[in-house]
Amino acid sequence: MAASELSRRRRTRPRWLPAEAGRTWLYAYAAVWATTLTTTAVVGLVGRPVAAPARRLLGLTLTAHGNPPPQLGHVLALAAHNLPIASWPLLLGVLGAHHHRAATHVADGLLLACIIANAAPVGAALGAYGTALLPFIPQLPLEWGALALGASGWLAQRRAALTIRQGLAMLALIACALLCAAIVESVGVPHR
Repeated sequence: MAASELSRRRRTRPRWLPAEAGRTWLYAYAAVWATTLTTTAVVGLVGRPVAAPARRLLGLTLTAHGNPPPQLGHVLALAAHNLPIASWPLLLGVLGAHHHRAATHVADGLLLACIIANAAPVGAALGAYGTALLPFIPQLPLEWGALALGASGWLAQRRAALTIRQGLAMLALIACALLCAAIVESVGVPHR
């Protein structure tokens, strides 16, 4: 009798995250990396005809002189810059995009465009500059994790609306991941 009471309480307890949050995050994380690595492969395999224009377009200077020394203000500015980019998909549920089929398709397209717009330039840079770029992007797994968290928030909302508690928990996870990414970026990249 006591065991059935406990199991009933456990089932009715509100969840901090949607039930499928882990699965949807893995799909979104894989999609972000697939976009990055596909672009890397295309630019890298095509080689010189694409790499040279990509370098001119990106205009990266891979030197320590362009990076400021680690400072708290810089860390907070990086995190604040990336927060809206990663978390905006959570607003799609607030707008009710999951209630209408056409709105769901538009939201899916916007999310896909966001992933491509963020991951493709990084993939192009990796393809154009090769391994010389790696010391300048140690934060990338954390940033892509935060981007995938926002995307997984929308993917979960397509099935069932997030509660306010779940939306805030997802936002807090995104903010924590981006803060960690900003710390790694500030401390881990070569700087003057």
